Amino acid sequence: MTVRHPTPDPAPGDDDIAVVGIAARYPEAANLAEFRANLTAGRDSVRPLSRSRAKATGLGPPSHYHAMGFVEDISTFDYAFFTLSKREASLIDPQQRLALVLAYQAVEDAGYSVAEFRDSATAVVFSAATSTYPAMWAEPGVLSTLGNVPFAVPARIAYQLGLTGPCYAVDSGCNGSLIAVHHACRELRSGDADFALAGGVSLRVNGLRADMAEGSAELMSPGGRCRAFDANADGTAVGEGGAALLLTTMARARADRVPVHAVIRGTATVSSGHSSATISSPSARAQVAVISRAWQKAGLTPDDAGYLEAHGSGTPLGDAVELEGITSAFRGRPGVLPISSVKTNIGHLDHAAGVSGLVKAILAVEHGELYPSLHFERPTGGVDLAGNGIEVVTEARTWSDETGPRRAVVPPRSVR
Repeated sequence: MTVRHPTPDPAPGDDDIAVVGIAARYPEAANLAEFRANLTAGRDSVRPLSRSRAKATGLGPPSHYHAMGFVEDISTFDYAFFTLSKREASLIDPQQRLALVLAYQAVEDAGYSVAEFRDSATAVVFSAATSTYPAMWAEPGVLSTLGNVPFAVPARIAYQLGLTGPCYAVDSGCNGSLIAVHHACRELRSGDADFALAGGVSLRVNGLRADMAEGSAELMSPGGRCRAFDANADGTAVGEGGAALLLTTMARARADRVPVHAVIRGTATVSSGHSSATISSPSARAQVAVISRAWQKAGLTPDDAGYLEAHGSGTPLGDAVELEGITSAFRGRPGVLPISSVKTNIGHLDHAAGVSGLVKAILAVEHGELYPSLHFERPTGGVDLAGNGIEVVTEARTWSDETGPRRAVVPPRSVR
């Protein structure tokens, strides 16, 4: 997926996709401004379970749980504001509640009134992790079932906000929310929607028990630190949160005179097929293919990239394969390509991981800032990053547009 700043020449075309609204909730960040401040400061928000979070969600002693990127408040929700009964709201997974709030806030962030969106051809495409909320087992029934299945997340948004465009969920794993944005862009370009709400959410209501983490060697960092691309990487960290984007075409954004955070020029998705060792393994060849296709659809080449927001899970195999793919995709590009990973700040957000990286890339191109990737000292496997034209950003710095438009790429993990 290629993202660029909207103002420098050449001007975006009418069919390019404008990101006109963003709402986000992340560990130690209740909104987009706080998230940006944390990125700039290089803040690691993976931490032990707090007593207040444990009490609010009925968990045991915090010492029994693994460190995570926790969203502190997942229990409060203004059900009356959304015309829900207290009983129904209590049966709805906090993921659905969060997605509904974020969708509402994304519309407001664009400067629109939610009321004027009622009965509009607005698509809703979301991805959500499998629910860990116990309501469906505690009180079986229609309300609890629909309140806890992932496909009901976009349906809940469309119903509560009165939206009549295409509405569906995407479940493709940790790239799910990025694929949701890809499909939302297609709905807009095809003319089947005038606006689109897209994104993803992931909350682990029950936390992550320490004994569960112990059984995930090489996948989950024992210390809860995601060291993307570092030689000492020992697995990813787990995080919570999510984001919603309000998208429309540049033609409509210009007509409505709404501010534009950034422009999505091209998107693509591929399967690794049988080019990977297992069904879940990454593929450098597929990574190259999806990056190349996205840039081709944007009418640009990889030489135009000024920054790459990496998957960067912090697993030795995943990082090595991703670096191989990045090197191949951008071979011959002049200069050095800066890369970093938001997972080092907030952990791996499962189905919401992709949109979280996209939000970070949007902030980078909008504000002309490059944010540090944390816990990086020396590259995994002794890879010669400089020799391959790659730099892991370790300190916040200005990203100037003096040499041309700011353009970023956000490649998903190229598996199913």
